[in-house]
Amino acid sequence: ISGNRCDKPVTGKANNEDLNLYAYKLKLLDGYRNAPAPAAPRARIGLPLCLNMYELLPFWHTFFTKLGFTVKVSPVSSRKLYQEGQATIPSDTACFPAKLSHGHIKALSQMHLDAIFYPCLTYNFDEGLGDNHYNCPVVAYYPEVLAGNCPELEGTKFIYDYVGIHRPKDFVHKMAKNILPKYFGGISEKEVQAAADAAYAEHEAHMAQIRVKGSEIIDEARRQGKRIIVLAGRPYHVDPEINHGIDHLITRHGAAVVTEDSISNRVEKFPTSVLNQWTYHSRLYAAAKYCTTQKDMDLVQLVSFGCGVDAITTDETREILQAGSKLYTQLKIDEITNLGAVNIRLRSLFAALDERDEVAEEKAAAKAEV
Repeated sequence: ISGNRCDKPVTGKANNEDLNLYAYKLKLLDGYRNAPAPAAPRARIGLPLCLNMYELLPFWHTFFTKLGFTVKVSPVSSRKLYQEGQATIPSDTACFPAKLSHGHIKALSQMHLDAIFYPCLTYNFDEGLGDNHYNCPVVAYYPEVLAGNCPELEGTKFIYDYVGIHRPKDFVHKMAKNILPKYFGGISEKEVQAAADAAYAEHEAHMAQIRVKGSEIIDEARRQGKRIIVLAGRPYHVDPEINHGIDHLITRHGAAVVTEDSISNRVEKFPTSVLNQWTYHSRLYAAAKYCTTQKDMDLVQLVSFGCGVDAITTDETREILQAGSKLYTQLKIDEITNLGAVNIRLRSLFAALDERDEVAEEKAAAKAEV
């Protein structure tokens, strides 16, 4: 027994996934991987499960399936997958989630596909929480890096055109007139419209499922008297190779785990000290704000090494939480899988929360006596 990561050999109990929204989100995504293919497919197209695809897989999988494609998704991230793509990483200063995408492209290149689809997305969906709704530069344009550095893409249709899913009408027109005809023939604008309608509906349904499950976990945790931890990051932090099982560490400490996107819709847009122009970060700030209104809810922020924007988000999140008398905890994660320091920090957090609650109870008792 080593690494202080698994107590199953000692306790005889497996991880309890009932109060872990990270585990639920992974199961939802796995459902698309096993979805039935069309009877007479137009072609076989691959989607890399990395970066923003952790949120947009339902959208793109539905879009291409409705157009008659067989959609293949890259394997679940692993250390082996990362190492197989390591040779094409042009800069070690990029965040680990971005570096992992090289392994996903390598895996897709070996699956005998007709095309690989990974578009550049300057904008994300506008959720009305920020001053704008950009993707960070790495999420938005990393397909350009892959196209320029992955020799396995030579001879493969790699579709990395610039797409705007935030404007549905323009999206349909551009896909039907400018993008799809370059790679596939015989797809009408009417077909693209129907596929887009289904894709937008699927995305909405997927996000709604996450929010509903988040509410169920919160209600059940309160019924059992458990703490609720918002393990906040970005969609790709659900990747087990990126988060290294930190969600399981938290549930083993007796707390429930939810994600920032499951509660960010519970607050209205509010002013921040920074320019709030990134969709993922707007959710982070909104989740932190909501935590300050909930006695039994605390936030732990996952930060990837190499993420320049997190130099800003960490300060803002700390300010929001501290203004609401909440503790701020940050966990930096990258390729390293030793979670000893993470476990110590989590234990320290729970000890501090217990002490805070004891002090609050003593004050309440003293006030009641008076």
